[in-house]
Amino acid sequence: MLRDFCLKPYRLAITAALAVCFLFSPLTRVSADTALSGTASSSPTSLQSLVSFTRSVENGRSSQLVGVYSPNVLSFPVVQQPSGNAAYVSTSANVLTQFSAASQYGSTGLLAHNTLAGANFYSLKTGDVISVIYGDGSIDLFRINQIQMYQALDPYSPYSNFVDLSNPGVQLSSTDLFYRTYGLGNVLILQTCLSKNGNDSWGRTFVIASPLNGNPADYYKTFGYGKVSGKITPRSVSLGAKY
Repeated sequence: MLRDFCLKPYRLAITAALAVCFLFSPLTRVSADTALSGTASSSPTSLQSLVSFTRSVENGRSSQLVGVYSPNVLSFPVVQQPSGNAAYVSTSANVLTQFSAASQYGSTGLLAHNTLAGANFYSLKTGDVISVIYGDGSIDLFRINQIQMYQALDPYSPYSNFVDLSNPGVQLSSTDLFYRTYGLGNVLILQTCLSKNGNDSWGRTFVIASPLNGNPADYYKTFGYGKVSGKITPRSVSLGAKY
């Protein structure tokens, strides 16, 4: 049974298999036709400031990812998968789940059902910057450099082959697709699903972002966010009080 397979203890030889097992488990739907047409899902018309959002998710744990923020698009807290449950995805409307197995490959994976928080992933675009917030208030910046979409040829199988929708002549195994995404290392990936022809698990979407060097204040000041008192301390440089 798929769930039983996912709950087996981690060992180096089967880490990839466990990750792929979860990665291509059925999630919920966003229309592939809508996504491919470039029509974004509805997104928030306004967001709280970066600083106020950071304060709302801080818990003092410097190593724990607790929130994700992108101007005019999303500001969601992040929860962890329970130990031994690589198939867990939060069913809360405005919460993302960190994919624990991705860290085995040096990547950060965030999951959401696309009838819930994942719907906002379709409002992101190449070039957008995402702030990843940790429990001590520190921040890493990432810039989206690609968005990959795939059709699952056998949607309910963890071993399905996949077709690259940007290049339909390319067919990948589930393992190949895992390494093409989470296997990149040192990337942030937001993953959700696509639906087509009434099939909730027709496809998969991966929003992939690479680390962005620089002061978060220099980036966010152009948006006018965070003009409140106080200060947060990103991992590399300080975010000044006026932001």
